[in-house]
Amino acid sequence: MKIGTIIRNHWAGNRNPTRFFIYLGSSGKYVNGLGLVNGRLKKVQFYKSDFKDRNIFEIVGYSTGIDVLKNDIKSHLEENNELR
Repeated sequence: MKIGTIIRNHWAGNRNPTRFFIYLGSSGKYVNGLGLVNGRLKKVQFYKSDFKDRNIFEIVGYSTGIDVLKNDIKSHLEENNELR
């Protein structure tokens, strides 16, 4: 799975803000992501072991916002001749 993947959490109910989230990577025994809670981006975490069951977490798309962020940083590095 790559950073920016949009995932549907089938364990979360219709009103649960973590029903959809953007995958940011894993650390230790957790998977980290961004969810939209009350109109704000919030960090969400799930157990990595739960991702073995595709019936719980389903890949539904990819956020192009990750690419926008990378390109924004890259353009500043290029402006300052710091791109390596």
